[in-house]
Amino acid sequence: MISFREVIQREKEQLLVRRQKLGIEHGSPEQENWFGIALSGGGIRSATINLGFLKTLHRFGILKKADYLSSVSGGGYTHSYVQATTKEAGSMDVLFSNEHVDAMRRHGEYMTPGQGYWKTFNTLLLVVAFLVSWSMSLINPLIVGGILYYAYSLVTALFTENPLVGTIGLASEMTTLLMYVAAGIFAVHFVTNVYLNYHLGVSKAFNRIEAALAVVFIVLFVWAELAELGGTGLTAEPLDALLKMLTLIVLGFYVNPNAISFHRFYRKQLADLYLRFSGKARNIPLGEMFDAQASDPRKYEAPYPLINTCLNLQNPAGDAKFMGTKASDYFLLSPLFCGSKLTGYIPTNYYDDYRSMTLPAAVTISAAAVNPGMGMYSSPMLSALVTLFNARLGCWVSNPLVLKKAYGMIWWPIYFFRELLGRIGSNNRMINISDGGHIENFGAYELLRRGCRLIISVDAGEDSGYRFDDLNNFVLRARNELGIEIRFRDDQQPEDLIRPRPSSVYSRKRYAVADILQWWEDRVVTDPASGKERKETVNLKQPIKVGTFVYVKSSVTAPGGKPDLDPSDALKYGTYKYKIYHPEFPHESTSDQFFDPVQWEAYYQLGQYLGADMLGVDDLEAYASGEKTAPNLRVEELLDWFDDPTNCPLFQAKPAPRAAAPDADVLESVYAPPAAVEEEVKYRM
Repeated sequence: MISFREVIQREKEQLLVRRQKLGIEHGSPEQENWFGIALSGGGIRSATINLGFLKTLHRFGILKKADYLSSVSGGGYTHSYVQATTKEAGSMDVLFSNEHVDAMRRHGEYMTPGQGYWKTFNTLLLVVAFLVSWSMSLINPLIVGGILYYAYSLVTALFTENPLVGTIGLASEMTTLLMYVAAGIFAVHFVTNVYLNYHLGVSKAFNRIEAALAVVFIVLFVWAELAELGGTGLTAEPLDALLKMLTLIVLGFYVNPNAISFHRFYRKQLADLYLRFSGKARNIPLGEMFDAQASDPRKYEAPYPLINTCLNLQNPAGDAKFMGTKASDYFLLSPLFCGSKLTGYIPTNYYDDYRSMTLPAAVTISAAAVNPGMGMYSSPMLSALVTLFNARLGCWVSNPLVLKKAYGMIWWPIYFFRELLGRIGSNNRMINISDGGHIENFGAYELLRRGCRLIISVDAGEDSGYRFDDLNNFVLRARNELGIEIRFRDDQQPEDLIRPRPSSVYSRKRYAVADILQWWEDRVVTDPASGKERKETVNLKQPIKVGTFVYVKSSVTAPGGKPDLDPSDALKYGTYKYKIYHPEFPHESTSDQFFDPVQWEAYYQLGQYLGADMLGVDDLEAYASGEKTAPNLRVEELLDWFDDPTNCPLFQAKPAPRAAAPDADVLESVYAPPAAVEEEVKYRM
C-alpha cells in the first residue's frame, strides 16, 4: 500500500516522458500546466454527447494535448473507445471516422441491438441472460442451506433415532393454535386502528406483539422441518452427508459474484458497441494500458486514463474510522495504481484481481448504476431487493488495507449475505466498488487532486430542471475535502447563462468558466527531531488561483433560423425535428438506454456543437468539410481564450459585446427596423 503523494509522483514522471515523446509543451518547469478532460456519467446519453464533444476537440488537436482523460459511468463508454481504438491503431488519427460513427449509431440500442427478427431474438437473449445469471446467484444461499441440512444430518446420525421425530404432532398443534391467536390479535388491531385513528402508541404496541408471534412461528416452522428428517442410523449415510457437505463448501470458493452476476452480460454489450474496432486491445488488461517508457507509441499516445468508481462502505462493521458520514469514497482504477484515500493505493499489477482486470471490466464497474451498495444512495432495503433480484453490476476487489493479512481463497457465499444484509464494510478482505456517480458524477475530482491548471468538464447527466445537482455536489466536496473553491466568474454564473428561461426555452450559452482557488492545502513536512515525514494542513490567508475550470453542460441554444434541409436526408432531417417533438432533449431519462439512429445522431451532433461553442467556433461545418484547416491549439492558447475571449479570438470570432442599458435619446434607433441582411443559415443543433 502506498500514499497518494507517491501515486501523483509516478504518474507525472510518466506524463513528462509522454510529453517529450509526443512533442507537447505545456508551460515551463515552474508552471507545468497539467491539463485534464472529465467526462460525466449519464449512460448512453452521456456517452454519445461526449463522443461528439471529443470529436471537436480532436479536430483542433486538443484531445491529444490532454495529460489526463477522466471518466465516470456513461462517459467511460466513450473513454474506452478512445483508449482501446488508439491502442490498436497506434495513433489517434483513426478516431471518430465515419465507419466507427456509423457503426455506433446503428447499435445505439446496445442492450437489444438489431432490427426485425434479430432485435426480437436479442430481446429474448437479454431476458434469458438475466434469468440465468439470477439462477446462478441463488447458488450462494443454496450452498449455505445445503451445508446446514447435511450438518444436521450428521448430528442426527449420532442418535439411533431423531430425538424430534415424535414431536411433529405437537409442533403442528402449536402452529395451528398460534395461527388462531395471530388472527384474533390482527382483528383486534384492525378495529383499534379504525376507532383510535390518531392515537400515538397503540398500533406500535400491537406491532410488538405481532413481531413476537412471528419469532415463535419461525421457531415452530424450523422445529417441524427438523422433526420430518427422521432418523438416519449409524449406516453409510453419514459419510454421504459429509461428502456432500464438503462438496458444497468447496463449491463456495468458486461462486465468485464477479463471474456469475449480470455484470458479465452488461460488459459484453458495451464492448460490442464501443470496442468493436479495438482488435487485440478489445480486452486489454488495465495495467498494460499506459507506459511512456515503451518504444511503441500505442502505449502512450492517448491521455493517461483515470476511471472513477465508488467504494461502498455501507455499515462498515463497527470500524470507527469509517463510521458516520463516510459511507463511500472515490475509488480509482488506472494503469499504474488502484485504490482510494481511505484504503490507500496499490500498484495495479501487484495483486491478482487488479492485474487481471481489463479495460471493459473497469468501465463497466464505473457504470454499475444498480448495485447492492450505491454509495450515498445506499439503504438496507435497497441492498436486499437488488441482491435478491440479481441487479448486481458492481464488483468485489481486494482490499488494499488488509492485503498483508490476505491469504488463501475467498469463500464467496459470505459476500452474498453481506450484500443481502447491507453489511458492505471496510475491514473485509474484499471491498465492493460500483458506479462512480454514486459519489461524484463528473470525474473531475481526481483532476483537482492532481493540480490540473486547466480542467474541461462535460456535464451530460440528466437534469431536465437545470437544478445543477451534480455541479453542487462537486463544488461542495471540492471545498470541504480539498480546500478548493470552484468560483464562477461574475458574468459566468451557470444558472444565468445555461438554465433556460420559460419564456425562451433555450439556453443563452452552453458553458461557463470558473477559477480554481486554493484555500488550504495539506503539506508533507519533515520533523527535524525525528526525521520522519508528517502531514500538516496550512490555511492560506488569501485564496490562490491555481487553475481554470470550464463547465460544459448539455444544453441547446436558439437556432438562428430554419435551415434548408432536404427531406430525403432522413437522418439529418429527423435530427433537426428531434428537439421539437422531444422537449426534454437533451435531458431525457437515463433509464432510456435504447437510442435509435435519429436519437443517437441528435445527441452526437449536440456534443460536437458543445465543443464548438466552447472554442468560439461558429462555422464548424467549414472545418468538418475541409473548407477551413483546423489549427493545432496549445493549452496556453486555451487558457488565454477562457481568461479573456475578447482579446484572444481563436477563430476570428469575437463574442458580441454586452449591451448597455439604452439611453433615452437612442431608443428610436434601437427599435428601428433592421436593414435586410442575407446570410446563409447553417444546420446546427
